[in-house]
Amino acid sequence: MKSKKYLKVCWMNLKNYDIKLIYVFGSYAKGNNTKNSDLDIAVLFGNGYDYMDKLNLIGDLISIFKRDDIDLVVLNTANPVLRHQIIKFGKLIFEENEDIKVEFEVKTLREYMDMEPFRRTQMEFVKSG
Repeated sequence: MKSKKYLKVCWMNLKNYDIKLIYVFGSYAKGNNTKNSDLDIAVLFGNGYDYMDKLNLIGDLISIFKRDDIDLVVLNTANPVLRHQIIKFGKLIFEENEDIKVEFEVKTLREYMDMEPFRRTQMEFVKSG
């Protein structure tokens, strides 16, 4: 993976998107990536996000990184468990401002904790066969 400085330069080329936060997660964030690893990126768009934004952003990321194995997660629509995993294990590489980051992370943690009883019940059901 390129350096954090390089990544920030790449994001400067994406100014036409209303991106508030960017995380890298998965093997690149953990530092155990191989030549076969895909690049996992999560973004939080500002207001007005639509599906075409995701498609266009994927195309731009493919051009920037010169690879087509990019997995893009849109945090605006991701479930709380995935968002929690990205916050916990991913690396934040861009934030428009810290208030947005804090608000997003607090909201995610609140939703994740609210779902805990349901996840626990589901796991008990699965374990019971």
